[in-house]
Amino acid sequence: MSGIASTPIVSYRRREKPQLSCHACRRRKVRCDRLHPCSNCTSRGQGSSCIFTNAHGNTLQGGNGRTVNPKPDDGPGATVISDIATIPGNAANMKSRIDQLESLVLNLMHQNVPTSHPSPLQELDLVSPSQRDHPPTNSEIQYPVSPSPSDYGRISIRQSRPSYVNSSHWAAILDSISELRNHLAQDEDNSHQIHDSVRPQTRFPKPQLLYSGITYETPVSIIKSLPSRAVVDRLISRYFNLLDIAPGVVHSTQFLREYEEFWKAPDNAPVMWVGLLFSMMCLSTQLQQMSLSPGDSARAQSLPAEDAVNLYRTKTIQCLLLGHYTKGGRYTLETLILYFLTECFNLKDMEIGIWVLVGTIVQIAMHMGYHRDAKHFPNISPFAGEMRRRVWAMIVQLDIGVSTQLGLPRMVKERQTDTAEPRNLHDSDFDESVVDLPRSRPETEVTPTLYVLAKLRLLSVGAKVADVATEPRTHSYADILELDRKVQEAQAGIPSSLKWTGLGASLNVSSQTIIQRIWLEVIVQQLKIVLHKKFLDPIRIQEQYRSSRNACIDAAMKILDLQRIVDEEIQADGLLYQSRWRVSSAFSNDFLLATSILCYCLQAYIERERSPSMSSGNTDLEPMEMDKIRILLRTAQGIWARQCAESKEARKAVSALQYVLGNFGGGAEDHVLDGVLSPPTPSAAVSYFPDFTSSYDFLGPDLESESSGWPAFASDSNGEIERWGRTSGFQQMNLSS
Repeated sequence: MSGIASTPIVSYRRREKPQLSCHACRRRKVRCDRLHPCSNCTSRGQGSSCIFTNAHGNTLQGGNGRTVNPKPDDGPGATVISDIATIPGNAANMKSRIDQLESLVLNLMHQNVPTSHPSPLQELDLVSPSQRDHPPTNSEIQYPVSPSPSDYGRISIRQSRPSYVNSSHWAAILDSISELRNHLAQDEDNSHQIHDSVRPQTRFPKPQLLYSGITYETPVSIIKSLPSRAVVDRLISRYFNLLDIAPGVVHSTQFLREYEEFWKAPDNAPVMWVGLLFSMMCLSTQLQQMSLSPGDSARAQSLPAEDAVNLYRTKTIQCLLLGHYTKGGRYTLETLILYFLTECFNLKDMEIGIWVLVGTIVQIAMHMGYHRDAKHFPNISPFAGEMRRRVWAMIVQLDIGVSTQLGLPRMVKERQTDTAEPRNLHDSDFDESVVDLPRSRPETEVTPTLYVLAKLRLLSVGAKVADVATEPRTHSYADILELDRKVQEAQAGIPSSLKWTGLGASLNVSSQTIIQRIWLEVIVQQLKIVLHKKFLDPIRIQEQYRSSRNACIDAAMKILDLQRIVDEEIQADGLLYQSRWRVSSAFSNDFLLATSILCYCLQAYIERERSPSMSSGNTDLEPMEMDKIRILLRTAQGIWARQCAESKEARKAVSALQYVLGNFGGGAEDHVLDGVLSPPTPSAAVSYFPDFTSSYDFLGPDLESESSGWPAFASDSNGEIERWGRTSGFQQMNLSS
């Protein structure tokens, strides 16, 4: 027995096999071709994060095949990467090591960004000559605001179709969290398997004009399809008195004079003017559908309103084709703009074809010289020159609005145009007979063009913000602060009658004015998010950027609070009920931008709490502030949930919020999803938030629908979808509101 007891126990250790696949393919359990980067990562747009571990334990980054560790001059971070990548461990501490690996890889990628061209804005010399002779301390180091990986935007490839969004789009914000957190989840391909009961958006791709599935008719046959004059009179009256869409594009006095002449000799009317008439009738009919109160639903069902909308839109397209719209000409741009709005009026998700249509409008406008101010051309009358300014202002707004929703570059560049702002005038202030335009009314006096002016000025600054935020070259922090100052100046310059100071200060104005005030405030806060969002990145945690981080988070919280107000007040008896149709997809786009920012902050806070080693990150937010963020996200979750029957993108947002809020704790509010979503599986819950290197599966353009716009709030979930949808009118597209 003693001999047995003294026999040493021989321990056998399993020999570790060399890892030949990259880390991502190993997690996905797919074959890796071992290229640097591999084909799987390249096809997903994740080549820069394709990492291998070679036979010596070194880690290779797939973007350039560079050995990351260990080399004497690589610094301590590289050695840590090697340790994390090669030391075996159990699943309990795997996530902590993944978090460290992600942070270090992002820092290394940040250090490898090539030097960019100097900023076009004036840069500040942050280090004096005397300081260059002495090594700076940590507090004195000025870190460059060079691009991080997400600053270049994101390309998603699915079904051999690439789709790009720039870094100012809400989807790109989420790129700063790597898919490495999905290590413990199932294969990422399962993330596409959602229980999707969303109804199809449309039978035909939009816009119909670009697909030319319309039979050509003669102008006479088109005019004969008009209803009786009594019907047309009511529709035109509704357009000018209630619709107030694209204000100023059509001069009411001039149009009504031409309208009377048309009824005297219909066959003599230009075909493009007839198209303008049909587009106005189409918009008015769409408004009629959306403005009916619950008591009018029975009468609405007896009216062939849907057929009328399709008929009027079809006739508009036929007039555009007969008028050879690509050649330009009188009434062409006005008809195209109103036709654009008819296509977007009930659009549930923004489509890429709409952006193409805006590009067509921009190109035709430039062909007709609208990007040059009329004062340069003596053959253009003062009246025509002012109307050209109004039309151009509308085109610029459509361009920026649609481009922002799709995360794509705008087409109108400021340096290419010198068209002046339209004046703050009523239509009754001038007509074709004026020799000199009257002076602009003071901005304390509300006219239909005052809101256009206020919005145009904000978007002008917004274009500069988008350029700085999305350009891949380096900008100094001084550039950021200078643009922030311009945003604040633009906010201060909003006319007092349109400035948001709270709902309590808006009880004595119309619902239309309240909507306009809220929308201008949302634009301001959205610009602050886009300008400062990059400073939430863990690689930019320096104290000097604290004010930017706070500005970004504060703006996101304000936007979600406005979302709550809008959602409450568009309900029956709410302050915005009469103007509920004005709430547009652009609202939803900015609400989603704010949601993604606060999701990021909440998720980062959760990761810090779970991993003490990450405590060196952004610690600006306290637990009390995180509770406020959680409440705002809970409210947003309920709002997004009511859209799930109409939009699969809304379902993805709800899944993401379920995951993030579930991690933060508390499930009492999950009842908001009853009847809308089945309980998510663990893989679904994980895949829609943390896997942001394939982030277009969550909050990004879905190539199947070619959409990244976000639909309006659709319905109550418990069997009330159809009723709510008919009565709420909370529809998609009103870019002019």
